[in-house]
Amino acid sequence: MTLEEKKIYQQIHPVKLLTDVITGFGSVYLLWLHYNLIAVVCVAFIPSTVVSMVLITKTDLERYKDSALGTYLRRHMTSKSSDWIRFAGFVVMLTGGWINKIWLAAAGLVIILFVWMKGLVVRKPGPKKAG
Repeated sequence: MTLEEKKIYQQIHPVKLLTDVITGFGSVYLLWLHYNLIAVVCVAFIPSTVVSMVLITKTDLERYKDSALGTYLRRHMTSKSSDWIRFAGFVVMLTGGWINKIWLAAAGLVIILFVWMKGLVVRKPGPKKAG
């Protein structure tokens, strides 16, 4: 498996997903309380980065590549724009936390979830059938 493939499939490892959910909501909560900004940035980014590095370097991700979710990821989430839009959604969530606007934090979450689930909503055209 190439490094680029590992970068893709580590995203669906249960440890990575759990880490992202906990640190994402945790950092929004800490911003809501106007906690120390440096600590919040550390909570928001360091655990996910460390988990990603460990998964990419130390874990066999082949079974994730061959899974239904891996196929979905390969088909719908391999563009860099998907990564940037999800990151923008996270920034919107964090901003909502900082200015204490639950609707804005929720909007950021909706952006992230849309990118993850857009393949279920927006179908890519398949090959044309001869007929």
